[in-house]
Amino acid sequence: MSVTCQDLLTLKYFERIKLVAGPNGLDRTVTWPYVGQTSTVSQWVHGGELLFITGIVHSADKLKDLILECIQKKLAGLVILVGNEYINSIPEELLAQADAADFPLFEMPWDVKLIDVTREITDLIMRDKFEIKKSKNFLGRLLFASDVDYRQMLDTAIINDIHLLEYKFIAVFNVSHPADEIMTDAGHDSLEDKLQHSVDSLCKEKQLPVTTLVYGNNVICLASAPTQEKAAEAAAYLETVCGLLSQLYSGSNLYLSFGRPYADVEQIKISYQEAQKALLLWKKMGRSNHIVYYSQLGLYRLLFKIDDKEEIREYYHYNLGVLLQHDSKNNSELLETLRQYLYCNGNLVKTSQALFIHRNTLLYRLNQIRDLLGRDIDDALVRLELLSSIVAKDYLGE
Repeated sequence: MSVTCQDLLTLKYFERIKLVAGPNGLDRTVTWPYVGQTSTVSQWVHGGELLFITGIVHSADKLKDLILECIQKKLAGLVILVGNEYINSIPEELLAQADAADFPLFEMPWDVKLIDVTREITDLIMRDKFEIKKSKNFLGRLLFASDVDYRQMLDTAIINDIHLLEYKFIAVFNVSHPADEIMTDAGHDSLEDKLQHSVDSLCKEKQLPVTTLVYGNNVICLASAPTQEKAAEAAAYLETVCGLLSQLYSGSNLYLSFGRPYADVEQIKISYQEAQKALLLWKKMGRSNHIVYYSQLGLYRLLFKIDDKEEIREYYHYNLGVLLQHDSKNNSELLETLRQYLYCNGNLVKTSQALFIHRNTLLYRLNQIRDLLGRDIDDALVRLELLSSIVAKDYLGE
């Protein structure tokens, strides 16, 4: 979460400041307001500043050079004071230049006190930094500290206006960066920071109390609701948020996982661990649906409880080993055929359609499977054991 040009539009003293170009760049992060005193700014800024200029630069050519310099230095935006004693109006070619670069360009009436505007922006940035630190410290300690005094954490939440309703759960937004994204530019949030800001803003609009934390490639979201039903509604809204963000950041691979809701604050860590387990499993399995609930994982939840992975491996090898060996030796697809046959509950038509093969080919493969396994694959208990073995194999990612 950080202050963007979009956030400035909500400020009192920005009511008379007009955005005239670069609306697609309103998500640029504002690190600080800076009042330019020279016709060039490169040596005075780091990137991310919102630059204010008065009558120092008058000609269109100089303004054009200044905007180019601001874009190259990755400033957040430019505010030009307009009036008889300053610049009468911003030339159209400058507006086009800012639009082309998605660089926010504002015009500000000369009679608006500059000190009031810059002070309000500074106050907003400092409040935002405090909120980030407050949320980061609270959620980070709650999830990762080993010596948590939960009664004290509840007091901290009350003091810092962090809402914790009866049922609390963790949702994890996980993002994979585009291949061409190497590093974050100065003045630009990381992809995770942008996601966090979007989640915070959308949840605030919905009046859904959340506390978020950027942790690696994850945006961890602590949500709460007064009842189990309301918690389910909150989770459904976060699914909607995930859909919106997937469209907004279409070049990235976005996942969303949920832990179960709990009443006790000390169980929030359990909800986080569940969300992480579900996320890692779903990514390992390469599922097309990128939203997963730990509560809906069924048999996988039992496998999570088994520490001895070799025991799981031996179990599925005992039941599927002969098919795996046959497929490896003959480049066949008997295991996948069995998988789809079980998924389709033994329906031959649906199985052949799922595998894109003729019914006779399916019957031939099923007879091979029966002979190799030496078992009746139409027996309910045998099917259960074979499907459990396939699930165990998928769980280990093998």
